[in-house]
Amino acid sequence: MEEQELVLSKADQNNFLETAKWGKFLSIVGFVFSGFMIIAGFVMMGIGGFYEEIPMAPAGVGIIYILFSLIYIFPSVYLFRFSVQVQRGIREQNKKQCSEAYSNLRRLFLFMGVFTIIMLSLYALVILFAIMGGMMGGML
Repeated sequence: MEEQELVLSKADQNNFLETAKWGKFLSIVGFVFSGFMIIAGFVMMGIGGFYEEIPMAPAGVGIIYILFSLIYIFPSVYLFRFSVQVQRGIREQNKKQCSEAYSNLRRLFLFMGVFTIIMLSLYALVILFAIMGGMMGGML
């Protein structure tokens, strides 16, 4: 089967370049906030020793901060790669570079979709357990 070449108009190229600029900005902001969350997580874990009455609460929150910051790095990486590769691909008119950029965009959407499904499932479980707990508490 013969491979057909995709040709983008100047307007489409400009739209992709503009999208890449914003994508790069958002990914860098994502990296910075992930770094802040990691620092905040370690600070929370460090101050956990000052609370004798609830020793695990700050440490637990710190671990959750670090976990979520590590999870958030992945979409930032995919978005950054997409942005850099699409800019380079359009400037150099390199079809392979653009294909790799689109592959990273696909990975970003796949990651975000799966993460959204997981979070919605967790929310549903929390609501279900809250309702069950409330019903059991009402019986006592």
